[in-house]
Amino acid sequence: MPKSRSHGDGALYETTHQGRPVWRGVIDVGFTEDGRRKQRAVQGKTKSEVQAKLARMKRERDSLGRVLDRTTRFEDAAAAWLEEVAQSTRPKTFSNYRSQLRMNVNPALGRKVTADLTPGDIRRMHATIRARGGGDANVAAAHRVAVSVLEWCRRERMISENVASLMPPKRTKAGKAKGSLTREEARALLELEDPRWTLSLLTGMRSGEALGLRIKELDFENARAWVSWERTDAVFRHGCGTPTGRRDDKGRLAYPCGRKSAGTCPLREFDLAADLEFVRLEGRHVLVRPKNHIAREVPLRPEVIDQLRAHLATDGTNPHGLVWHRPDGVPLTNSEDNAALRAALLRAGIDRPDASTHWLRHSYTTLSEHAGIPHAAYAGVSGHNSEQASDPYRHALTAEGRRAVDTLAEWLRS
Repeated sequence: MPKSRSHGDGALYETTHQGRPVWRGVIDVGFTEDGRRKQRAVQGKTKSEVQAKLARMKRERDSLGRVLDRTTRFEDAAAAWLEEVAQSTRPKTFSNYRSQLRMNVNPALGRKVTADLTPGDIRRMHATIRARGGGDANVAAAHRVAVSVLEWCRRERMISENVASLMPPKRTKAGKAKGSLTREEARALLELEDPRWTLSLLTGMRSGEALGLRIKELDFENARAWVSWERTDAVFRHGCGTPTGRRDDKGRLAYPCGRKSAGTCPLREFDLAADLEFVRLEGRHVLVRPKNHIAREVPLRPEVIDQLRAHLATDGTNPHGLVWHRPDGVPLTNSEDNAALRAALLRAGIDRPDASTHWLRHSYTTLSEHAGIPHAAYAGVSGHNSEQASDPYRHALTAEGRRAVDTLAEWLRS
């Protein structure tokens, strides 16, 4: 008689598949809610091959409490992740995710089984991108997407470990220091009494949030503003139908309209998730929720209110009710906002040709630290904190945040 197998060892037997002999192994992996056994099966051409697969499944079951999914390829997991994050991701960020997957991540990892990925696979992805001429920034962007996809797989219990998080990309060039204004430069910029820069310096408001700030979200009576939206550029997709199957000389799919770019398609549509909350302005300009998807209160000091009142008193054409816009009412772009900041710095006697509006956010954090303001106070104003971290302190942050803005303003002017 054949030797009996112990409970939990599973079954191993020879059978046929599509008329050919194969070996098949079955193992118990738990029970359903109604008490029935749950099983996983593997098969192979030889007995030793299937014995090895059974042994691996038993190790995973006994050490992890589950058998890993060894059927899902990375590209399929990435597609499922992309569909999920599309519901809440900002348009440009989503477009970047999709582009990185198509150009850099899937060509290296896409056909591999997710549970079988190793740190070596991640290293080879980095090397492949560099071999095509990609720099540190491109490698880092692709790596972040790979980490996000695999972290989603780990939460979905497809894998036990995120191998991408174990293998951060190595830099080949020294990184640039984060730009920030000195205390003296910040004081000189405040002396221009321009509310656009005063507000960002004293609250750390993101550029997109400032450009998306609407007049109706200013509450002068209670000395506050609500940061509820930020301006961004949407991405277009072809609305003329499905691809024809042909490709142009660069390998791009051809569409019925004959236009290469979706932005020039006569029937173009916004490439936005159906559940994404947004407000359409004009052209590519849309308003989406802030980065953490939570509206927050920003304190307004008396001098900021006076500056805003003076600014709005000269407001011209403004169909969208934005606080800052072009003279014809069209929303400002980030590049226009950066150029305006550099011009303002020059008026203040500061020659920083590489400055961007994000410098003001870095300056806010750096200067708040030097002014001795508690992190919970200044981070609550700038929106660095997550909702979960801020909830227990939300009532305190309203008062502490106002004191933080007052302290920073007085410290800068002292």
